[in-house]
Amino acid sequence: MTRAAKKRRLFSDWRDFGREYAIIVLGVLTALLAQSAVEEISWRQKVRAAISDMDQEMGTGNGPQSYVRLSIHQCLADRLRRIRALAEAGDRARVSSAIETIQLPLRNYNSSAREAANSADLTAHMPADRKYDYRILYALTPEMDAVHRKELEDLAALRALPSTGGSLGQDEKRVVLGAVENLLVDNDRAKRSAIFTLRRLKALDIRLDKSQVERNFADVPSYWACRTRDVGPMFKFTPISAGGVRV
Repeated sequence: MTRAAKKRRLFSDWRDFGREYAIIVLGVLTALLAQSAVEEISWRQKVRAAISDMDQEMGTGNGPQSYVRLSIHQCLADRLRRIRALAEAGDRARVSSAIETIQLPLRNYNSSAREAANSADLTAHMPADRKYDYRILYALTPEMDAVHRKELEDLAALRALPSTGGSLGQDEKRVVLGAVENLLVDNDRAKRSAIFTLRRLKALDIRLDKSQVERNFADVPSYWACRTRDVGPMFKFTPISAGGVRV
């Protein structure tokens, strides 16, 4: 084989090698890009599902509960102040009767959907602004749940007053007045948290489930007649509409 022929063959071998190498590299890159695209689509779907779960948790759970707590706040506060006045007067029968008018919802404030999103690392794939919005939305959920548990304990202390006997003694007055003051503080904390939550729901355009609002009111029927019908001025929100509750 001549020197020229050897050069042509060597050049042809390198050209074939380059062609095959380019095909392999392009194939690998294409596969990686395709895999990346599939993963990105999968993460987006998971993120949308997580956001939907959080919206549902707020729209059917924490949101309606906050709405009702805000609606009954003033009525509950008025009844507690009446008990305080009656206790100071020492009239056991009237105090016991007034205590029976105090009702509290038996509900929990949940953050299960957000915790699930965090544990699955879905919040890391959310847009920064959305991640921030939901972090703020859930910020007071633990406090709301803690306040609710505390006020149930304070209500139990109030209801422990014996309904029979003469006028209230000084020790009994202190117990009743202490429980009343605790419940007043709890009620104000619940109001603050409810306003915060409902404002954030409005900012995220999350509607409250009307049927859940009605169920929450059904838990505390004694407040229906004295409830605050328009809580809008408390934080500028749109009242109940036929298609649901838009806050």
